[in-house]
Amino acid sequence: MFEKVLVAEDHQMSSRAVAKTVIDLQIPVCHYVYYCDDGLTRIKKELETHEPYELLITDISFVEDHRTQKLKSGLDLIQEARRICPQLKVIIFSVEDRPALIQSYFKDLQINGFVHKGRLDAYELEQAVKAVAKGQNYISPTINEKIRPSNSHKFTSYDLTILSLLAEGALLKEIPKKLEEMNITPSGMSTMEKRLNHIKTVLNFKKNEQLIAFCKDMGII
Repeated sequence: MFEKVLVAEDHQMSSRAVAKTVIDLQIPVCHYVYYCDDGLTRIKKELETHEPYELLITDISFVEDHRTQKLKSGLDLIQEARRICPQLKVIIFSVEDRPALIQSYFKDLQINGFVHKGRLDAYELEQAVKAVAKGQNYISPTINEKIRPSNSHKFTSYDLTILSLLAEGALLKEIPKKLEEMNITPSGMSTMEKRLNHIKTVLNFKKNEQLIAFCKDMGII
């Protein structure tokens, strides 16, 4: 189990959930900060004492107030913390629920866990800390359910361009011309419709509107 943890969280209720987890897991040292800049300062200070934090638990969004901050979000904090302390484990504790974005945190930021704030967040956070301490990754079941094999389609840049145009209100018949103007090929109506139909078949949708709504919910567009 971890011996030294840093928590970056600016909401009191969420801090209580984290505090309960720390107490239940009997973690000896846990420090709390309400600002990302303070979090990075703490991490640097502990590195200088050769007693670095082993785990960072952070929210993504931090409410701006009278204090000017260089680091605007938990994502900024993670990037800077990992730059100076590569071995630091990270769990995000957030209300974010878009699977595509959450997956990008694991891929791009190399986080070790994601816990969705909700009804069972204290329990899930405890499970996440235990899993990460064992070298495993953790993601809240409510989010994991949305990332199903049946919903697996690798969207290409061509797909995203078409879907974005549709989401912006462009009519299907207008898109071939827009693709030509953007120097994107293939731009033919037939090819575009075949691609859209293929995606809808894979994701089990019948209408373009359903596909667009799904992509927005998943954070794909």
